[in-house]
Amino acid sequence: MSVTELQADGEVANTHELDFKYSMMLPAFRGIPAVRDIDGLVNPRGFITVDKHQRNVKYPNIFSVGVCIAIAPLEATPVAVGVPKTGFMIESMVAATSHNIGEILRGKEPTHEATWNAFCLADFGDKGVAFLAQPQNPPRNLNWSSDGKWVHLAKIAFEKYFMRKIRKGQSEPYYEKAIMKMMNVTRLKG
Repeated sequence: MSVTELQADGEVANTHELDFKYSMMLPAFRGIPAVRDIDGLVNPRGFITVDKHQRNVKYPNIFSVGVCIAIAPLEATPVAVGVPKTGFMIESMVAATSHNIGEILRGKEPTHEATWNAFCLADFGDKGVAFLAQPQNPPRNLNWSSDGKWVHLAKIAFEKYFMRKIRKGQSEPYYEKAIMKMMNVTRLKG
């Protein structure tokens, strides 16, 4: 593998070859071609820009949620990086968007904002890492992580639970809402 190391200012510091047996290189993510070049809708990488109510400023009738939105990184880096988005974070975007569309349909201005709280169970085979960040981007009110075999088991249990609640048509059962409230993990600000 050919590797180029960059300095903080983006200048090349070193280049070298790296031996490997197994590797995975991910290209930089980009927005989808259907919207990538629409002026005022997307950032230079093609991700949809949104305001605090999940809607685009130039096209206020367009709302966007999930991995397709542009979230600015906290600081400039020599190699452009994106901001990760977790499932719970996306659920908070969806909750804010649905409430805001409802307000618009009732002739009101949108008022709901997603918390963008990040909760994740990352499974690495027989182990994993769990983290909770409120909100995802600093300054944070809460920053917790743990690792081990329990995360792998928790991920399996969560996947079974998630599929069951979706099959039953329950996006947020009362007991889930109660547990999340007890942990002070919310989807909407305020």
